[in-house]
Amino acid sequence: MKIGVVVDNEFDHDHRVQKEIRLLQQEGHSISVLCFDFKKTYKTYPNLIVERVRIPRKVRDLLVLLSTNFNFYEALWQKHITTFISKHKLDALHVHDLYLAKAASKGIQHSQHDIPLTLDLHENYPAAINSYEWAIKGWRKYVVQPQKWYHKEGDYLKYADHLIVLSDSFKQDLTQRFPFLESNTIYVHPNMPDFESYQAFEKTDYAVAFDSDLPTLFYFGVVAKRRGIMDVLPWIIELLEEGTQFHTLIIGPTDKADKSRFQSFIDHPVLKDYITYIPWADVKYLPAYLKKISIGLAPFQVNAQHDSGVANKLFQYMYGEIPILATKCKAQQQLIESSASGLLYSTKEEFKQAVHELITSKSLRAELGANGKKKLLALYENKTDRQFLNIYKELN
Repeated sequence: MKIGVVVDNEFDHDHRVQKEIRLLQQEGHSISVLCFDFKKTYKTYPNLIVERVRIPRKVRDLLVLLSTNFNFYEALWQKHITTFISKHKLDALHVHDLYLAKAASKGIQHSQHDIPLTLDLHENYPAAINSYEWAIKGWRKYVVQPQKWYHKEGDYLKYADHLIVLSDSFKQDLTQRFPFLESNTIYVHPNMPDFESYQAFEKTDYAVAFDSDLPTLFYFGVVAKRRGIMDVLPWIIELLEEGTQFHTLIIGPTDKADKSRFQSFIDHPVLKDYITYIPWADVKYLPAYLKKISIGLAPFQVNAQHDSGVANKLFQYMYGEIPILATKCKAQQQLIESSASGLLYSTKEEFKQAVHELITSKSLRAELGANGKKKLLALYENKTDRQFLNIYKELN
């Protein structure tokens, strides 16, 4: 089949989308991608058509800001999707994220090609946008009005012929809230890493900018209040003040709204000598970092967004045989408990006790880490990350 993939980012660093495309290509499908061009130089893909909508990032951000109540953003995507379908004579359209569903459906109609639409949900978008600092603070909350997405969600889901979600729990949540959804049209595709790519990364001995003789807590991902990392940093300081010896490594960009607060933690007189912050590292370096750390943090705030799926960092920790320390978000709690791959916490005292327990027991860390890798390998063996391919087998 000729499948068109639409994603409203630059595509090059969207590892979930790239992995899906590789799996689709292995099934013999021809893939074309429609994404953004923020006036940069991008790499080429020899076996992939990538078309880019050129737009200044600030203009795109403004259109997103207005998108709840105005259709400028949808109209932009509808126009380009219509042309994209006709130009490549597509047999199916695979669109990422809830807010593109309407534009995709209208694009199909205007192209006069009667093709199926798959909507790939990377998150519980209504819950997510209601947690974003840029959408809920100051004057922006009156413009964005993020709460309206709770009412728009059902209408947007109706545009899709098939849905892809992150977890069984999110699938169950959607079918309970929206009875018109049929369970057999919803496919679970967890954020499992591209195993083949990670194995290839390990063939190169990448030098990484970190080393410590102390047990190390590791957080990999966006640094933001909503991700929970700000919640645990004061507790980490308390542990250090109480004499527990360990290091903390954080890799990932910082949300603009949280930069000053995060910097205050980095500069804290107790923490500054026991924390390393790296704003960005290519995922190809991740296996090398995993060999140098002791505990993987997944401190997400418990809410409907984080209940909807397991973040890829948990699977990355499992790949590296690293024990996980996580909050009790529904999907990640289910994964950790079913695999015995980490410890869970709800309170500061539970977090501090878990850190102390993991730091002082190398054997416990090894046991939990081994359990995680075993579970991850079982998921790959069961082809858990390939279920969505059945959508196109049925359409073919």
